[in-house]
Amino acid sequence: LLTPTTAATASSSLRADHSQSSSSSLPPPPLRASNTIRRRSDNNMAAAVSSSFHHPITSSSSSLNLLSTSEIEDVLASATNDNNNSEEGRTGGPPLRDHDGAQLPYFDSFPSSSSTNNNKQSTTANKPRIVVYDRLPPPPPPGSDVYSTKLSKYYLLGLGHRGQRALRHFGAFDAVERASVAIQGRRGWQPGETSEEDGKVTLAKKSVTSRVLARDKLVGVLREVIEDSYGDVVDLKYGYQVDPITFGEMDRTEGGGVGSGSNVELRVSRCVPLAPSLTAGEEDDDDADEECSIEDDDAAPKTISTSFLIGSDGAARTIANKMESMSPPTSINPLKRLFGSEQRKTFRVKRYDDDNPRVYKSVPITFPPHWPHDLNYSARDSKSRVTFEALPSDSKGNHCALLLMKPDEPLAAANCDPRLLREFFDEEFPQFGKLLTDEVLADVAGKGASALPGFRYAGPRLHEGGRTVLLGDCVHTVKPYFGLGANSALEDVQILSDILSTTSDPSNNLHFAIREFTQRRAEDSKALVTLSRNLDRPGKLGTMRFVLPLILDGMFHKLAPKLFAPGIFGMFQKEDMGFRQIKRRKRLDRVMQSVVILGFVSAAGVGARCLVKTIAKALGVRDAVVSGGLVALLGAASVIRKKLAKEEQK
Repeated sequence: LLTPTTAATASSSLRADHSQSSSSSLPPPPLRASNTIRRRSDNNMAAAVSSSFHHPITSSSSSLNLLSTSEIEDVLASATNDNNNSEEGRTGGPPLRDHDGAQLPYFDSFPSSSSTNNNKQSTTANKPRIVVYDRLPPPPPPGSDVYSTKLSKYYLLGLGHRGQRALRHFGAFDAVERASVAIQGRRGWQPGETSEEDGKVTLAKKSVTSRVLARDKLVGVLREVIEDSYGDVVDLKYGYQVDPITFGEMDRTEGGGVGSGSNVELRVSRCVPLAPSLTAGEEDDDDADEECSIEDDDAAPKTISTSFLIGSDGAARTIANKMESMSPPTSINPLKRLFGSEQRKTFRVKRYDDDNPRVYKSVPITFPPHWPHDLNYSARDSKSRVTFEALPSDSKGNHCALLLMKPDEPLAAANCDPRLLREFFDEEFPQFGKLLTDEVLADVAGKGASALPGFRYAGPRLHEGGRTVLLGDCVHTVKPYFGLGANSALEDVQILSDILSTTSDPSNNLHFAIREFTQRRAEDSKALVTLSRNLDRPGKLGTMRFVLPLILDGMFHKLAPKLFAPGIFGMFQKEDMGFRQIKRRKRLDRVMQSVVILGFVSAAGVGARCLVKTIAKALGVRDAVVSGGLVALLGAASVIRKKLAKEEQK
């Protein structure tokens, strides 16, 4: 969405300031920001934005990117009107063409700074400077019936305070709000509860009401805003892939400093993505290269250069993987690791093994009028192996539910017996099963399960050279349990936008801007992933890192709310705290809780010893006899309590 101060483009891509200028010695102008909201199965994209006024490029997979432009407005407004768009009048290889084979425009001359204000009125007369290339076809319009008739096809995402704040910042929230549904709370059933009346409603206690909509609908909303209001500046194209070739060389200034360096080189291919669906139990290798099928000779890859590349291609992380492959090996010298040049520090993507894997099948379900249509419906089976989660697709009662389960569950297999699925719903979730037809269950049984992404983060820097920066899911990939992935990606966009807007002469100081983004978001990205992963650990490890801390936080915050912070989920809702701050605060809470608990245990121990001595003295026996008697008494009481509990169950 391009406004006088901001811009947003639909796609989960990389954004770049496309520049092949051969005659101008001036540095290319800045691009503002880009970000991604995407699913695992469709996250390959890249972007190029024209600042020295060649046409811009991005490639993606139907995801969301926001691009903000504030000071770049003046530079874009000064775009030359020279008709230097012919193949002979430019450098850099054969012309790029659109889907219909038409040659895309090039702007090879860069305006002088003196012409900036004089040519401000010429902005709309120029060709688009921002082009988004998306790997997938365009999403259906937000008003399409497919979002209500094909519920299970479109993955839902929730927008919390982070995502909504970013959308408001870019002026896009009103359109998104009209296409989404507010979630006022949750109605849940505990294991073993199967009647409709058992479901307990818990209203959300949030300062910002979460909103839910299909991911593709969100992209479609932003696409409409862009095409209706800013079609002269942003050009969206689908069926293309962008891959990096080089990231440019850093400049050394006369004073020994470092400049933004030479342009980034990219390869743009017109293609059809080949992404076979996963079956249950298969490993979701979200770092694997997604293949691109070239359609014809005219679609041969083209090489371009760009003055600013923003990598936001989701879990595919094409740009991040390229940066990792080009990064120097980790030094064995600890001093170099601590104090070495930031650019020479080893860039790596931390990939965690998934020790608690889950897969899912989507289930379309329509609730009757007497069921509230603005709640999240949730239930677990009696063995706590399968979870049913339903969110509204619209305000008419149409919901998209997910059956979350372990990969080895029989229901996760493709083409499982529909009768098995019907028996499962009748036994474990009859409150939902009565709302599902045999045809719907047969369709659910026939498809294979999809895998959730693994936990990943990139670092220690989020930039490469002076003209490439990463943001979104490609630098912090989490499971979608807590609504943090898409919202954090949108937050990345706003932060990069703010940095670029406050950077003095960003055309010449782009390298300072992207380094500041690294300083502000690299540790936050790592903290987001590590915090989320701690909430997803299995067995006893999960109890120690998730359940026990939740209990302690609840107790201590209730006893001393000014001293102890609320639980982790309450901290996620704080609008003034980043994930790095949350992690540090919870560490401080753990230290203080440990001190209090140790002090209480020590005091209890001293009191117990005094009690033993007093009893022993009164009875005229040794302390050991009294201690043994008390232990035996406690043991007997525990056995009696367990027997009484079994009798009550019978």
